[in-house]
Amino acid sequence: VGAAALAMGGAGSAVPGALSPWWNPALTGSQKERKAALGFGFRSLGQTDGFASIEFRVPPRVGMGVLFLYRGDPFLNNLYDDNENPLEPAAYTSLTGKIAISYHVLRNLSAGLNVSILYEQLPSGYVNGKVNYSSAYKVGAFDFALSYRLSDRLHVCALLKDAGASMDWNFGSDYGYYVPNDDRMLPVFLLGSSYCGTMRGRPLIWNADLRGYFFTGEWKKIDRPQAVLSSGVEWQYWKTVFLRMGMGELPLNGDIFGDTRRYRSDFSFRLTGGIAVDMSAVRRGLRLDYGVATDKVWAGIDQQLDITYTF
Repeated sequence: VGAAALAMGGAGSAVPGALSPWWNPALTGSQKERKAALGFGFRSLGQTDGFASIEFRVPPRVGMGVLFLYRGDPFLNNLYDDNENPLEPAAYTSLTGKIAISYHVLRNLSAGLNVSILYEQLPSGYVNGKVNYSSAYKVGAFDFALSYRLSDRLHVCALLKDAGASMDWNFGSDYGYYVPNDDRMLPVFLLGSSYCGTMRGRPLIWNADLRGYFFTGEWKKIDRPQAVLSSGVEWQYWKTVFLRMGMGELPLNGDIFGDTRRYRSDFSFRLTGGIAVDMSAVRRGLRLDYGVATDKVWAGIDQQLDITYTF
């Protein structure tokens, strides 16, 4: 979520800058200023998304934030039935809400919690030529976060994301009965870092996120544990324009050493880039972010445009 993280390979957990309710709830109160953000994106294969976010500090030690995200495909067209008869267009809709709270435990240590609200609606069939939709929602999925500032240059974090996330479906059929389906999401263990150095005398920020998948939604060990590495840099060469680039979703699993042929055949990643524009000349605290990335199957590109206001 967000053009800044998209442009930096999908790494934005240690110091997201904005959108802390999504990336790291422990950081919602890390700054004295309030932040509001709006964004819209076009994804590959016809998908779209949009979000709104606000985060603020409640002195002296508490931070709070809220983020709402829409993702979906409102234009599922060129559909046909089993007899190749054309069908009316359909749509896929996903809504996610994140309500975050954080607490400064120590000067350099913060803890945070997210509560998620999940909703999805899918086209599940046609009845008399009309689209039949099925929907599901969930309140109570959690993200737990710890954030630690090792120095002015280095920040690290640890998160458990999507704990308890599931969707209880009842798919309607053309015959009037429903098929239950309990869709449980994999919990994610995440380690993130952000390092601020210099290159050619200008600030250079390097972000890295390592996501690990070890358990099913029922907390049973999965057969093939896997980690995914995302990393990117931001070079603040000019005063008002920052350049970003990265590589995301590099898979790390046992096939690297055990089955190298399979690992090479399944290997996929994302190339990313983008810019940030400081628009303080127009309005103090205003920033514009743009990100672009390939998708994992190289079927198109993702684009995101955000505007953030710090006040």
